[in-house]
Amino acid sequence: MKKLVFLGFVFCAATFAAEQSTVVVGLASNFSEVSTGSSNPYGGYFKDGVTLALKHSEAKLRARGIIITTQEFDYGTSDIKVLEATRKAIASPAIAVLGYNYSSNALLAAPLHHESKLPMLTPSATANRLGSFGRYVHMASFSNAFMGETLARVAKSKLNASKAVVLPAANCAYCSDLAESFSSHFQKLGGSVVVNLPILNDDTVFSDVIEKLKLQKFDVVFIPNQELTSARLIAALSKAGVKVPFMGADGWGNVGQEFFGILNDAKFSGFSTSHWHPDLKDKASLDFIASYKASFGKMPNDTSVLAYDSMLLLVEAILKSKTLDREAVENALNQMASFKGVTGKFVMAANQPPRKSLVLLKTNNKKFQIVDSISPQTKGAL
Repeated sequence: MKKLVFLGFVFCAATFAAEQSTVVVGLASNFSEVSTGSSNPYGGYFKDGVTLALKHSEAKLRARGIIITTQEFDYGTSDIKVLEATRKAIASPAIAVLGYNYSSNALLAAPLHHESKLPMLTPSATANRLGSFGRYVHMASFSNAFMGETLARVAKSKLNASKAVVLPAANCAYCSDLAESFSSHFQKLGGSVVVNLPILNDDTVFSDVIEKLKLQKFDVVFIPNQELTSARLIAALSKAGVKVPFMGADGWGNVGQEFFGILNDAKFSGFSTSHWHPDLKDKASLDFIASYKASFGKMPNDTSVLAYDSMLLLVEAILKSKTLDREAVENALNQMASFKGVTGKFVMAANQPPRKSLVLLKTNNKKFQIVDSISPQTKGAL
C-alpha cells in the first residue's frame, strides 16, 4: 500500500503560498521486515538521513517556492516486492526515487526505471553494472570494482598475502560482484585464489566450509558479505582455529554493534572498507553527527549519512531543474559534475559510478578504527 508521508516541518512560509510548487520524491527501501544479512531498522536510519537532509535544505527550497513530500515504497526483504514497489513508484507522481539500498534491490529496479524514464538514485548500492547502466540510473557510492581493487592492494602490500580464500553469499548480488572484483585484482597483483566457496545469506552452520578449508593453505580470508552473515562466518572460522586475517567491505558496516555482538569473544584481525566513519574529524562530519544526534537522539551510521548525502544531491538536481518533472530532474542529474557531501567530494560523469574516497578500517578491540582514507587518485600508493 502506498504511504504518502508529509514531513513534520514546513519548507515554505505561508506568505509564499501562491508561488509554491509541491513535488514528490519516492523512498524505496525495506521499511518493515527483519533482514537475515544486516541489522535493522535499516529503513529507520535511511529515513532519518533523508529527513535531516530536507530540513537542512529548507532555506534553498523556500527561495524557490518548492515543497518536497516523500512517498514510501516498502519492499521488505522480497525480490518480488522490489519489483512491485518499483512499479508502484513508476505509477506514482514521484519525479525521482531515492533508495534501493542493496545492490540486489537496485539491479532489479534499474531496468524498470530506465524503461519508464523515472530517475532513481541509490545511496549505497555498489554493483559495478549500476554505474554503466545508462540514463535514469544513478549511484551515490563508489563501485565494487574500486573496493575490490583497494582491498586486493591492502592484502598484497599490508598483509603480504599471496593465497586467498573467498567466501561469498551466492544469493547476494553485491557479494558475488564484490568477490569477483577482489579476485580479479588480487590475481593481477600476483596473488592466487585457492578456493571460492559460496554460502547462503541465512546460513548459520559452516561445518562443510571448515572441513574444506582444513585441506587448503592460505593467508587471508575474504568475506564479501553483509554484516550479520559475515559476523556469523568469522565467528565460526575463528572458533575452528583459523588465525589468518579476514577482509570485507562496506557490507560489514562501520559501527558494528550487532557485528561484534555476534562475534562475542572471537579473536581475529580484519580489514574492511566504508563510506564514512564517525571518528572522522572534518567539520562536515562533526556538524552532521551533532545535528543527527540532536534530531534523533542516537549516533548516525553509514546508512544514514549516505541517505543524507544522496538526498542533498537530489535536492540540488531538483533546484537546478528547469521544470519540476522527471525528465528535467534527469537532465540536471546528468549535468552535475561534482558534489560535496559528508562522505566527501563526488566527481561525476555519465555512465559510471562517482569517483569518491573510501575509508579503510581495521577491527581492533571490538571496534572499527580508521586506518586510511583512500581516493581513486591515490590508490596506487597502497
